[in-house]
Order: sequence, then C-alpha cells, then structure tokens
Amino acid sequence: MIVPMTSDFDWAHFRRAFGEDPGVLPDGEVLGSTEHDWDAVFAMLHRSGWKLTTSDGHSPLPHNRRGLAELESFAVWPVDGVRVNFFPVPDAVFFDVDLRELVNQTTVDGLAHLMRKLGTTLRRDVVIREEGAGGAPVLRYTVATDQFSLS
Repeated sequence: MIVPMTSDFDWAHFRRAFGEDPGVLPDGEVLGSTEHDWDAVFAMLHRSGWKLTTSDGHSPLPHNRRGLAELESFAVWPVDGVRVNFFPVPDAVFFDVDLRELVNQTTVDGLAHLMRKLGTTLRRDVVIREEGAGGAPVLRYTVATDQFSLS
C-alpha cells in the first residue's frame, strides 16, 4: 500500500504492518549508504534541533563520527518520547526504534520525519525491517517519489 503524505503516515496502518507480535526494536537502514555518509548524517542531525546524545544518554553528540568512541552508538529524539538509536558502523547507516514508544500519530509522524530527513539528505531510500530480519521492509521511504509504503 502506498500512502502519499507530506510528513506522516497513518498510525493504525503502521501498527497493523508490524503484526500482532512484532519484534520490539525493528532495524532501520539507509539503503546503499556507506561510511562516507556519516558526516552528512551528523551535520543534518545537528541542524535538526532534535535532542542528540551519545549512548550514555547524557553526553552531547560530537560533530562527526570520529568524535565517538569505537563501537559507540548514539540516540536521536525526533519527537518527545521516541528514541532512535544509531549505530555508526563503517559499512552503512543503521538505526533502530522501540515500537513500544510509537503510541499515537504524533510519535509515528516523528519517525516519518526522521526517515524523510535521512533519505533526502543522503538521496537514498530508507527502510525499516522487523527486528533481526533481513527480508522485505515493513516500512519504506522512497526518495524519488517522496512517499512511504507499508507492507
């Protein structure tokens, strides 16, 4: 189902797409991204005005990936109550989000806004798959059409 939108998608459709017993932390990825994309991600996040911290939840996010300790993750709150964890690995831009925090349309809109910003910043599609699954995406933001699709 393609859901045209300006900044969000329907929360009820989103919940149904993940099924009755979803994994708690679905995996997100910017498709085709590489380690060279991290500087653009950090710059976009610093311009966003969102709360940003390292994995300890208190330290400010450095201005680039080289400012993080090896294997250190960081968190972004695109809307109050929704923490998106990023894992700055060398081979791609990966993140996860806790489905238990996506409780209404406002929280889902926050996730959609973050996905759109990632996609437009890197000019690549952004997907979210069920936790630990390498299969088809449950949610996809397609840059070329500026649309979200749910499985």
